[in-house]
Amino acid sequence: MSERIYMLTDDGQQRSLEWLDEERFDKEDALQQLIAEYPELLSGEQMNADAPPRFVLVRREKGIAETPSTPARWSVDHVLVDQNAVPTLVEVKRRENSEIRRTVVGQMLEYAAHASRAWTVGELRDAFETSADEDGNDPQEQLATLLGQPEPDEERFWESVATNLAAERLRLLFVADEIPDELARVVEFLNRQMPDIEVLAVEIKQFRGGPSQIIVPRVIGTLAASAKAPAGRPRVKLTRESFLDAFDDAQIRSAADRLLQVADNHGATVEPGAKGMSIRVRCKLWPHPLTIAWLYAEPDFMHWWVTRDFSFGAAVGQYDHDIDKRLQTCLDAWESAFADEPFAEPIEGRGIVGCAIKHADAAANIETIASRLAATIDDLRDL
Repeated sequence: MSERIYMLTDDGQQRSLEWLDEERFDKEDALQQLIAEYPELLSGEQMNADAPPRFVLVRREKGIAETPSTPARWSVDHVLVDQNAVPTLVEVKRRENSEIRRTVVGQMLEYAAHASRAWTVGELRDAFETSADEDGNDPQEQLATLLGQPEPDEERFWESVATNLAAERLRLLFVADEIPDELARVVEFLNRQMPDIEVLAVEIKQFRGGPSQIIVPRVIGTLAASAKAPAGRPRVKLTRESFLDAFDDAQIRSAADRLLQVADNHGATVEPGAKGMSIRVRCKLWPHPLTIAWLYAEPDFMHWWVTRDFSFGAAVGQYDHDIDKRLQTCLDAWESAFADEPFAEPIEGRGIVGCAIKHADAAANIETIASRLAATIDDLRDL
């Protein structure tokens, strides 16, 4: 039985209730085309609320061979890549397709097993650039948008794709207008059994009423996926000791330790992650801790959103337009706290605004950085 969603509108004078009825996709190609044009419909925020994957299309109907030297034997509906350089294979089916329950699972596993061995990163890069050109897009601009960097290091990004591909760190997505229970159970099982591969199902429904069309995605399998790290990432969080031990240079290690001590001494909290530490502050004007710094031991590599090295700023994607003006003023000041310093590089993406400071520069200017961090923590806690 088809579903219905309701829209309640209020123009200030009259309230009215309108509804849109679920409308099945008449062809799988229509759903495939929708994903190719708008990969954000895969709803990365449902996959991982803390670090949502963002996708860009590499190629539709990408051929897969048994070996690098033989012709393609299979074809996967979409190959995407996310900002963490994780190759993502997407197979699309309609509910009416009998393959959606069992056959599609075997197909996808066969694709994944051979793709990681038969594909080369040069092949994927060429496919990405060709797809962008065919769609009238600039591949460099698309990569810049994906990574949140105006001038992304393309070579380093594709090297990371090659590393993930060789290590078989992949993401597999089953997409349909309705995910049957049998497939949902298999997805959860595969997630438990394959720690380096993220397996999810995405149900995409469309509702129509008059000229209106609403697309509603729902990600299935995240409960099982949440027990492990996303594809391409380590599963174990750092301790403070292991984080500091990762710095070979004593001065840089001391600078990192100083920033953690500032957080401790001024009432902030240090949250460990898989790659680094974040500094968070509680403020009475906001219901959740505010993240204001991201510290990583690995130099010159982009991590969450556009953060790298030692980054300072505001996670603007976490705040709504109704934020208290006093808090907004304080966050605005922190975003630009190092904007005029020659040792800082501005960073700005869909989720972060602030500055990144290379390890050596941070060590050389640690007093300035530490004092401004301390002052901002105090200001936020005093609001």
